[in-house]
Amino acid sequence: MNNNIFQFNRVGMLFRRTFQQNSKAILNTALVLSALSIFYFFLFLYFTTPDGIGVSSLLSFRGNVLIFLAGVFFIFSPFFYYYSYNHPKKGLSEVMLPASVLEKFVAMQLVCMIFAPLMALIFFGGSDALLTTLFPKYQSGYAIVHFFENMLTADTVLQAFLTLQAVFFCNMLFVRRKLLKTSASFIAVALLILIISTAVLGLLDSYGYFDGMSNSISINTGQRGLFEFYSGDHPFVTFLMILRIFMEVVMPIVFMIGSYRIMKTKRY
Repeated sequence: MNNNIFQFNRVGMLFRRTFQQNSKAILNTALVLSALSIFYFFLFLYFTTPDGIGVSSLLSFRGNVLIFLAGVFFIFSPFFYYYSYNHPKKGLSEVMLPASVLEKFVAMQLVCMIFAPLMALIFFGGSDALLTTLFPKYQSGYAIVHFFENMLTADTVLQAFLTLQAVFFCNMLFVRRKLLKTSASFIAVALLILIISTAVLGLLDSYGYFDGMSNSISINTGQRGLFEFYSGDHPFVTFLMILRIFMEVVMPIVFMIGSYRIMKTKRY
């Protein structure tokens, strides 16, 4: 089959196949997520004072748990659903599917980006919302509201997307011991970036490049739009903005192209 063919109906079939193959794991995950919110409800109920002190303060904890769960499901979803995709034997069933590589790639990306985090939002967040609705005296606020108010910033989403694409790429690149090799790769890259950054900043500082800079300019680029440059920016601020675009826009695209290339050229 031509690997560049794309038809939505076949992407839908791949979606259904993923859910059918993982139906038991999905059901168990849904039950665990729902039970987890119920567990926290009774745990907090036990430690709450009779006058209700502590109830409202627990919302941030529940919201942070939801943020953590959604992040884990989002970032590590390639391992959850496609761990054996490129295995020499276990991956043969994937290769033989009547769909192009492009269709498989799009279906896999959509499952990882949309379905996986929705699991946490629907089952943990939904169960939490139901408990708040049924027992407002004992539990206040909605964890899912906390999630959308505190999590969905452009930088956070782009950084999570970068991490997902890096994990997706590693899942396609490595055949065995994927978790170990992926973790080692992340650590090695982080150390390399740290060493290079320290060396460059140390060199610039030795030439007095940063003298007086901290008192005259703001380098908090996170408060700006992704492409928000100003003519009066210090060169270092401009560099940080370019680096931000490179990490949050260019690198995810590079990882996606790399993943697709591996899938397209893989031979069994």
